[in-house]
Amino acid sequence: MTVVEPKKICEVGGGGLFLPALGDEEQGWNKTMRAMLYLTGLFYLFMAVNIAADYFMSAVEAITSAKVRRLDKETDRWVTRKKWNDTVANLTLLALGSSAPEILLS
Repeated sequence: MTVVEPKKICEVGGGGLFLPALGDEEQGWNKTMRAMLYLTGLFYLFMAVNIAADYFMSAVEAITSAKVRRLDKETDRWVTRKKWNDTVANLTLLALGSSAPEILLS
């Protein structure tokens, strides 16, 4: 019985789920050219995650920086206070900021 090993992604006829992106024709390209193609695609994807995470974090920042005006009954004056405690807001931003890429990719 002969064992047939599957071809590697970088060999002609081999392939994975997404790579090679352009099929077997791509296998004949220079390795430097293929590396540049994949690095450009990787950079593009990282920039997309960066933009989405930045948009998400600016929304969280807007929510946690909200202020409320209340009437102080002792002095009968209006007082402006933060709606969120600074510590809670910072911890929320820290937790969401560290897991934002995981949240966005799921």
